[in-house]
Amino acid sequence: MKPAFNRPQDYTDGRKPWEWQSKYPPEARREMNLEAIVLIAMLVISISGAGVCLGLVDQDVSISLGGPKLFVSFRFLTIFCTGSVGGVTFSIKWLIHSVAKGKWHLDRRYWRLMTPTIGGAYACVVMTFFASGMFSTQTAVAQTTGIAPMAALAFLVGYFSDGVSGLLSNIANAVFGTLEKK
Repeated sequence: MKPAFNRPQDYTDGRKPWEWQSKYPPEARREMNLEAIVLIAMLVISISGAGVCLGLVDQDVSISLGGPKLFVSFRFLTIFCTGSVGGVTFSIKWLIHSVAKGKWHLDRRYWRLMTPTIGGAYACVVMTFFASGMFSTQTAVAQTTGIAPMAALAFLVGYFSDGVSGLLSNIANAVFGTLEKK
């Protein structure tokens, strides 16, 4: 028989009523709190960036730096920021899950803090695939010029960036082949 805390319907983590003390030492709790603060700051920044970019999505800016011009696409930045919001949301969820289940450790901090950036980058890549028509299936995102469906999909790409990583590996293997086949 499995212990009570392994059942999905039991959210007590195996604790008795009134057992509220943390099982983590103070040093670990400080590190968890620091990580939570950083992730919340990342969430606020990415949501703010997405909001600003959504407001400017129809604008394109070119900046001259004395030589070649730098072109800024707010549509592209919106996709990156909303993908990052998805990645931050996933990282926060994973932080909460790992702390509550006693699986938190410092060695995964890089993963939790880099996931939002990876989510934003993957969102840009996947949206570029859709926009280019490289995917043979037609979706509502590929058929519309509106930013809202693209931003919603970008959030999902960021949230599920681990799965998207595997999908992109499969696409690359199909296009370029694998080392075993060469």
